[in-house]
Amino acid sequence: MIVNVAEYNAHAMQNGWPSLCDPSTRFIHPDLRRLNGAWRKLGKPGQMLKYAELPTRPIRPYMADSVLYERQGANTARRWRVKTMGQSFAQIMGDLRGMFLDDALPSVLVPRWHASLDVTLGQPAPLRFLTRADSAKMSFLIGEYFSAPLLADDGSASLVLAVCRFTGGRSWEDVAAEARQTLGLV
Repeated sequence: MIVNVAEYNAHAMQNGWPSLCDPSTRFIHPDLRRLNGAWRKLGKPGQMLKYAELPTRPIRPYMADSVLYERQGANTARRWRVKTMGQSFAQIMGDLRGMFLDDALPSVLVPRWHASLDVTLGQPAPLRFLTRADSAKMSFLIGEYFSAPLLADDGSASLVLAVCRFTGGRSWEDVAAEARQTLGLV
């Protein structure tokens, strides 16, 4: 199980995953910059927010582009279920509400999705991911994700809220090369 950013990025490069994690959260899309700023005002540094106490006002503008994942089990026995999914997100990635990722996705994609969720839960604050959309025949789109860990009602760190903005027009190779240089991964 991958739990830190450096390990995630190394694993992504070794396995040819079209994905990178940026712990600095230097978002390009203005909506994600606003969301990140609002999120940081909600909690205390180094502490995860509790999902049940998450105010809806700062999150409401992003709900159509969001997904809430729930981890069930632990370590190698863990599974990730899509708890809720916004309509815009579902149009691009497919409607996975209520499904377990390992049942809903091609098996070749599951390790990448699990790793991004696992690394998010391993952090006390949101992360930025860049990735190519490899589902619903939309692999020409690049996603910039805000990925935040959340505490469930029972206090366990088992939820991840992701909000994405998708763009086209640039290849994954160009986006990844630029991001790797910015992150010092070249």
